[in-house]
Amino acid sequence: MVKVSPLVYVSAGLSLIFFLVSPFKLLQFVCLGILFVFLLSFLYSLILSRSIKIERNTEKLKLACKEHSEISFTIKNYSRLTAFVCYFFDEIPYFQIFDNGNKGITMLRPKEIKKLIYEVTSRDRGLFHAGPVRIRTSDPLGLFLIDMEVSAPLEITVRPARIKLITEVMPGLPQGNLKIKNPCYEDITMRRSIREYINGDELKRINWRASAKFGELFTNQYEDSYDAPFFVFLNLAEEDYELHTRTYHIEKAIEIAACIVEKSRVLRQRCGFAAYGTDFPYLAPHQNQQDAILDLLSVIKSIPGKVNYNPVKKFRQQLPHGTLFFVIGPHEVDNYYLKVEANKEDINTKNVGIMRKYDGNI
Repeated sequence: MVKVSPLVYVSAGLSLIFFLVSPFKLLQFVCLGILFVFLLSFLYSLILSRSIKIERNTEKLKLACKEHSEISFTIKNYSRLTAFVCYFFDEIPYFQIFDNGNKGITMLRPKEIKKLIYEVTSRDRGLFHAGPVRIRTSDPLGLFLIDMEVSAPLEITVRPARIKLITEVMPGLPQGNLKIKNPCYEDITMRRSIREYINGDELKRINWRASAKFGELFTNQYEDSYDAPFFVFLNLAEEDYELHTRTYHIEKAIEIAACIVEKSRVLRQRCGFAAYGTDFPYLAPHQNQQDAILDLLSVIKSIPGKVNYNPVKKFRQQLPHGTLFFVIGPHEVDNYYLKVEANKEDINTKNVGIMRKYDGNI
C-alpha cells in the first residue's frame, strides 16, 4: 500500500496552479519539473510495492521451553529498482527475542533475495503464532511511503522444558529393538555370528552347514534383544497438589512426563499416554506417536478434582504384557525435588518412584 503525505498533495496542487497561471516561463518550467519528479517518485513506489514479497522458510516450528531457536523469513525484491531504506518488523508475542532481531533496517538491491534470521526463546510452553511481518520503505526521495503487512503465519509449539532424569528400562517382551546381554531374550531370527563348538552346547544351535564345510562343529550365536512398551499416566488434578506450590509442581510433572516420552522415542519403543487433565486424553501404546504426545503435553492444563483411583488397575486391561507403567503425580514430583536438592547425580524413574512395571496380575 502506497501512502501519500498531505504535503505532497499541497505541493503538487500549488505547482499545477502556478504552471497554469504564471506568465513566467522559468517558473512554469520549475513547476513542471516538480510535477514530473512527483510522478516518477509515485511510479517508483508503486513498482516497489508490487515487487516486494515476504515468505516464511517454514510454517511450523517446535522447540522446548528455555531452548534457543532460530526464526527466519525471506524478503524478495523482484523489481529492477532499489529499496534504499527498508524497515522490517516480525510480530512474535510472548517470546524473548535476542538483540531485537525481529526488527531492523536493511537495503534491498534489484532482484535481491535477503534471508533474515533471529534467535528466540520462551519460558512458557504452549501453542503460539508469529506474524504478520510488516515492511516499510519508500522512493529515494521519501515522498511516497510503502507500508506493507503480510500475514506470513508461523505456528510455534513450545514443549515442556528438558530436565535431568534417567529413564530406567526393564526387560519386557523378547525379540525387540533393545539389545541386552541376556540369553533369555535371544532372538533366533537375528544370527549374530558363529563360534567353535563348546562341550555342552545344544544340538539345535549347531550350524551344520559351516560344520560340514570346515570339518568341525560350529555353534550359532544370536542377538539378545527385547521390547519395553511405555505407558505414561500424568496426574494434573489440582486438589492433589499443595496450593502454595501447585502451579510450579504441575509444570514439573509435565516436564517429567515429556522426558520419559522423549526417551521412548530414542529407544524406538511403543509409547502410550493418559492424563487426568483437560479433555482426559488417552492414547494406547503405538509406534511413532511420541510427537503427538509431546504436542499434547505442550497445551495440556490442570483441572479441578482429585484422582481417587489406581491408574495401574484402571488401565491394566488395555495394555500389553510387560508394559513399563510410569505414574507421575504430586508424590513423584516431591521425590524428584528431594533428589535435586540433595544434588544426587543418579536421578532416575526407579528411585523417584515413577516406574511401575505392569505384569498383568495387579
